[in-house]
Amino acid sequence: MSKDLVSPDVMEAFLKAHPDWVAQGDSHGLTLRRRYVFSAYTRGVGFVVAAAEHAEKVNHHPDLTLGYRWVVAVLSTHVSLGVTQRDLDLAEALDRMYLDHI
Repeated sequence: MSKDLVSPDVMEAFLKAHPDWVAQGDSHGLTLRRRYVFSAYTRGVGFVVAAAEHAEKVNHHPDLTLGYRWVVAVLSTHVSLGVTQRDLDLAEALDRMYLDHI
């Protein structure tokens, strides 16, 4: 899969279709960020485990921060210093997993 950065138009379309995701810039380039909220701490832990297993399978690893009844996911392709199609695909996969862990 390509490590080319997504175009601004692709990013804008993604964010319109996925309003819970936010694009953020930092010293390492652009990232995608989403905060997931869960009904119980253990559901968040289960989500993190599912996300980690999926990340291993696709060899693309998000930064995940686990809190009490919440998880923050931050996505970027580090070698590209920004967001690629791999990140958009992973964001959609995480959103599908979330529905199983609410």
